[in-house]
Amino acid sequence: MKNNEKKNKHMTLDDRIEIQECLSKGMTFKAIGERIGKNQTTISREVKIHMEPYTNSFVRTDEVCPKLLKAPFVCNGCEKKSRSS
Repeated sequence: MKNNEKKNKHMTLDDRIEIQECLSKGMTFKAIGERIGKNQTTISREVKIHMEPYTNSFVRTDEVCPKLLKAPFVCNGCEKKSRSS
């Protein structure tokens, strides 16, 4: 194992914060994984496990945004969300 590789197998709070910030910047899972020293599949799984549906008080619908059905599975960095807020 190289010195710069992480020895721990679990995500830390700092890792999760970094993932959130990177997703807001529109980075891919692969780029995020390289940045924090984790596999892109690990990043994808982490996002899927902790994703929450986006809702607001003005729109009431059971429809799911099609962008949430594919990577990166979040509203972070989405142009639609940025325009509405």
